[in-house]
Amino acid sequence: MLQWISEQLTLTGTPLEQISQIQKLFAEQFEFENLDVLLANEEPLTEQYVQDKMMKQGRGGLCYELNGLLYIVLRDLGFSVQLAAGTVWAPPPKDSYVMDRTHVVNLLKHEDTLYLVDSGFGNNLVMQPVPLDGEPVTSPAGTFRFRTETTEKGTMVFEQLKDNNWELRYSLYPDSVDWVHLDHVKQQIHHSPESSFNKALLIAKLTDDSTYSINDDRYHRKFSGEEETLTFQDRSELLEQVRQHAAPAVYEATMNYINQQKSS
Repeated sequence: MLQWISEQLTLTGTPLEQISQIQKLFAEQFEFENLDVLLANEEPLTEQYVQDKMMKQGRGGLCYELNGLLYIVLRDLGFSVQLAAGTVWAPPPKDSYVMDRTHVVNLLKHEDTLYLVDSGFGNNLVMQPVPLDGEPVTSPAGTFRFRTETTEKGTMVFEQLKDNNWELRYSLYPDSVDWVHLDHVKQQIHHSPESSFNKALLIAKLTDDSTYSINDDRYHRKFSGEEETLTFQDRSELLEQVRQHAAPAVYEATMNYINQQKSS
């Protein structure tokens, strides 16, 4: 793992700056994508699995894979880090928590301050550690904060600034979870009727100055306060956008997904 990091970048600066560099690397290299769910890949989630899938095969993944791999990297670099599980808040019309403790994150302790380190929240990525009860942080995805507040699903909340209001994104407890819990999350995401990830394609990514997402029907990009949408007329247009924007292995998995749909 340390060799892989050293091959990708040279870490410089303070510990928090180094973690930010790693998060930016993750944003550059790994799409947030649910193709394993749609392709019914039931291989148990382990440390070796996420390293093989993402580092060797060049795929992306969902929160339990992206933040699972990030945990391994930070741990092996000597940081005081643990995995934790939050519960996502779904905005209106649902306006409720969904799928208890299925959003996997990292919590980092540094100089008596707790930080949220999350590289697996779609394209809503901060790309730097967010201090508990500290100043908000901003990325191309928006402005976010992490603060203490007791809810029915935790004692801490992660929020995003929208139209001058802070909106809840998820709540969590600071309890550590292990790979057994991560595999349980995977099973829920794959099979629960509540899961949004087992129903339709989603590929999303944060770039230097924008965010994009691709689903079965369209390509959508947000940049500099503007938005653009390309609606697909057929599957070839979907594949072309994936080819242009995603990693080759994600493109190959998308072709497998489309072929599976044709044969079903």
